[in-house]
Amino acid sequence: MDSTSDANAELHRRVRQQEVVAELGQRALETDALDRVLSDASVAVTETLDNEYTEVLELLPGGDELLLRAGDGWRDEEIEAATVPANRDSQAGYTLLTEQPIIVDDLEAEERLSEPALLADHGVVSGISVIIGSVTDPWGVLGSYATEQRTFTEHDATFVQSVANILATAIENERTKHELEESYGRISDAFFALDETWNFTYLNEHAHELINPENRTLVKKNVWDVFPEATHQQLKPQYERAMYRQETVSFEGYYPDPLDSWFEVRAYPSKTGLSVYFRDVTERKERERERELFRTLVNYSHDSVLVIDPQSGAFIDVNETACRRLGYDRAELLELSVPDIERRFDDLEAWGPHVEDVKTEGAVTITGEHERKDGTTFPVEVNVAHVELDREYMIGIARDITNRRKRERKLEASNERLEQFAYAASHDLQEPLRMVSSYLQLIERRYADALDSDGEEFLEFAIDGADRMREMIEGLLEYSRVETQGEPFEPVDLDRVLEDVLETLRLQVEETDAEVTTDELPRVEGDAGQLRQVFQNLLSNAITYSGDDPPRIHVGAERRGNRWSVSVRDEGIGIDPEDQERVFEVFQRLHSRTEYRGTGIGLALCRRVVERHGGEIWVDAEPGEGATFSFTLPAAARHER
Repeated sequence: MDSTSDANAELHRRVRQQEVVAELGQRALETDALDRVLSDASVAVTETLDNEYTEVLELLPGGDELLLRAGDGWRDEEIEAATVPANRDSQAGYTLLTEQPIIVDDLEAEERLSEPALLADHGVVSGISVIIGSVTDPWGVLGSYATEQRTFTEHDATFVQSVANILATAIENERTKHELEESYGRISDAFFALDETWNFTYLNEHAHELINPENRTLVKKNVWDVFPEATHQQLKPQYERAMYRQETVSFEGYYPDPLDSWFEVRAYPSKTGLSVYFRDVTERKERERERELFRTLVNYSHDSVLVIDPQSGAFIDVNETACRRLGYDRAELLELSVPDIERRFDDLEAWGPHVEDVKTEGAVTITGEHERKDGTTFPVEVNVAHVELDREYMIGIARDITNRRKRERKLEASNERLEQFAYAASHDLQEPLRMVSSYLQLIERRYADALDSDGEEFLEFAIDGADRMREMIEGLLEYSRVETQGEPFEPVDLDRVLEDVLETLRLQVEETDAEVTTDELPRVEGDAGQLRQVFQNLLSNAITYSGDDPPRIHVGAERRGNRWSVSVRDEGIGIDPEDQERVFEVFQRLHSRTEYRGTGIGLALCRRVVERHGGEIWVDAEPGEGATFSFTLPAAARHER
């Protein structure tokens, strides 16, 4: 071949090398897969130099070995496991010590190098090797080899170095990407980065979950092509302000369908674009709307609503009604605590047990006085509840009961007059009734033998009527004295009360072969004498109305908040549902006196006693199915039981 042909061949070789470098550079820009770039570069170098082998060796930590990371001409298992010592005796190791490419025309004749088995076993004779990366911080070595003696030119070495530079850039990009991912991965918020042309350069996993549920490829896409057009009006001014004014911007924005979510956004500017952090605050916004609606409703409430810190008793929140009733501005009231406006809680030592009671019961009702800012007081009924949300709270709903107190006082005065009248009337009736009874008994003793059968019957009716009248008057007197003659309330052991009642009724129990079972009964706040009368009336009725079978009676109790519900259940004749309210009225009887004796005042007396204790009484019954009389009483103070 003449010199012209050699020159043309060399020119063609150089042009091809330049084309390969350009193609590899473009390919490296288009892919993020480093292993693919390393493999493509190995094949391109082998083909362009017309060699049999090309290797990409990565320097392992410690600097003692190089790993065959990629290559062309090697078996797959060699690429997966082969290593080369990074010492000056190997061509790769020697290359790491230089600043220039190493060209070897004949390895067998090269005295300074002793090639490892990886090359020697494949009959390698000639080769070129260059550093990948900088001399001070090399990543590895790129080498290409032939199995026959070859003379490589400086242009060949420049070509291999150019390819190594492309690989170094790809490796650096990969390293930067990993560093970014590691750094961004520590960010708990969703995060994405934009360049100066508004294209995505990175999104962390959380960002993909929130704004990219379709799992599209967003990197290198324009943010305004990705975000719904409906969001542009609210987002663009904020992002442009951050980008162009280099200001940090924070705001909240709503993203419509398909996201239908609120986000809290913070945009931080840099010289190359924006770093945007955001989090889904939809739940918080919904809670805020609910709280706003709740506050609107609460402010329209006629009752005072107070949210309280259980530990200190301080007011956390109050409605407008509370401020108006107590005479404070909202800001003033939020500086105060319950002990500041309720005299019975003069310090935290008195407040603590109250908090424990509320927490144990869940909710309690308190009647007392609230003191206004001007020192005047007014009566209130306060329902206090313990709730746990993000923390523990006490919520008090206070109702001004001034008008109710006035009505109660009027009713009390009216009842007192009525009681005085009933007492006076009943007492005044006693004297003529005793006179009637005495003369009837006198007639019976003196003239019984002179009376015929009709006369004896008439006299018997008269005496019986007088006796019943006396019982009714005595019952009416007892009924009228429930409020005025009652004892002050104190802790009462209902087990002890029931024992006393059963002892009183022992003869009636034995005569009827009655069986009375009972649960363990509680301690309550009440009048022991009046409660004894309630149990005696209910048990006596249960025995009386047992029907043909021996009475079977059970007394039970169940806790309901700060009250006890006590029941007396029998298996007797029962009560028609239409009559279940009438049985508690004075002198109302469901049976004739020939069927069952009684004055018709016993259950009315039970109701009056229970109502004096702040409770209620009712009956559940069906004809022939027995009856259960239940009534509620206040529980004794917690330290009592």
